[in-house]
Amino acid sequence: MTSAIVLGDDPAENRRIWAEYLCRPDWIQAPVPAGMKRGCQAPWDVGVALAITYWPPGIAIMNEYEYPADAEEEIMPTCYGLHSENGEFKAAELLDRIRTAVLMATQAARSAAPHSNPMAEMSRDILAGYIDATDWCLYILASCLMTVWEHARSPTRGAVLPPDEVARLIADILDAAPPSLLAPPDADLPEA
Repeated sequence: MTSAIVLGDDPAENRRIWAEYLCRPDWIQAPVPAGMKRGCQAPWDVGVALAITYWPPGIAIMNEYEYPADAEEEIMPTCYGLHSENGEFKAAELLDRIRTAVLMATQAARSAAPHSNPMAEMSRDILAGYIDATDWCLYILASCLMTVWEHARSPTRGAVLPPDEVARLIADILDAAPPSLLAPPDADLPEA
């Protein structure tokens, strides 16, 4: 694992660094400018935090926005080479073991006990729809799995995924780099 994080002009390398960071035990405490750290709600937020801290164009992009989430539309395609700002991809392009892990996680989320929190219920419903969906999304997987865990924790391994396993699942998807996740090399990406 690298101690110095440097994001540059190579989206594949930037994705590798993001995935590597998600495998750290302290991944949920992402770096932010001025040497501080802040808690992230999901592995997706870590990618944004890394870009606005260690990627020079990301630092400049943040000067135009009040909140990091507002900069995602520019950061995700340009820094990480994602096809879209939310990281949509074809489920069938994943390796079988990763696709199976996602399906097990969505099945567990669908089976989670009902909760009075509307965000938890909405996340459960979204993930339940992923069981039959052909297109998935990194942002949705990362945020909904984390929300379901927050409101429907299970002591049984293999049930609702805890945060560290959600982070590793997102890292596995980034490492697998399904073709539909990535922008074609000649795509017109937002100016950095």
